[in-house]
Amino acid sequence: MRIALIADSHVSARSPECVRNWNAAAAALPSLEVGLTVHLGDITLDGERHPEEIDFAADLIGRWPTPLRCVPGNHDIGTGSGEAPLSIDRLSHYEAALGADRWLVREGTWALFGVDAQLFGTGSPAEAAQWAWLEHEASALGEHDLAALFLHRPLVRAAGDRWMPQGRYVNEAAARRLLEGPLRRALRLVVSGHTHQALEFVADGVRHVWVPSSGFVIEDHLQQPVGDKVVGLGLLELGAGWLHYERPILPGLKRHELTALECFAEPA
Repeated sequence: MRIALIADSHVSARSPECVRNWNAAAAALPSLEVGLTVHLGDITLDGERHPEEIDFAADLIGRWPTPLRCVPGNHDIGTGSGEAPLSIDRLSHYEAALGADRWLVREGTWALFGVDAQLFGTGSPAEAAQWAWLEHEASALGEHDLAALFLHRPLVRAAGDRWMPQGRYVNEAAARRLLEGPLRRALRLVVSGHTHQALEFVADGVRHVWVPSSGFVIEDHLQQPVGDKVVGLGLLELGAGWLHYERPILPGLKRHELTALECFAEPA
């Protein structure tokens, strides 16, 4: 199975540069012969404060050339993650427009788990329900099944990343539970967005992939580089007991910088 991975698209009527990159990616996708696309969150520019952007994104997703599964990011439903309150109303709007915030797709021996990173650390009934769902589905995995986890925030701190003390990663307790809990035996891959950087590394036998933004990069004076600051998509191929990841070069995607976007100088 070939899966396209898109992250941090930040689409909105207020970010035409990001929409143009989205459309360029959509136009190039048929040549990649993928059967599924996974969006790793921050679908919108700021759906938390501009809920109409959730509906704007839903219209674009409805015209995407493959089936598409999404997980929410902080710009879609709020920061949450134990760092700030999370509005259930915003989550409900997200789910009504873009689908469930957690999901499972089975493909051969692979189980693909999409989870809502913003819930972890909130102590909310929604977080408890997500843990219960994850444990139930993980308990049904067979001896030879493999698992891949898709979420907005990375789980493991990258080597050399001391600049970002919080806000970049899933909180430590939840990350440990995801890595060492019910998925531990089967987990082979964790795919995330959020950082606007591309990076790959292996930790404790699990491959971690950071998918870059399709919309823009954040300049070095605003964000210390850890991985590669590029704009693009990821391409994941899964087979019986193996996986392959690459970043294809797609025509038409431009490497916009955050401070050059038309919306950057707008009031919040």
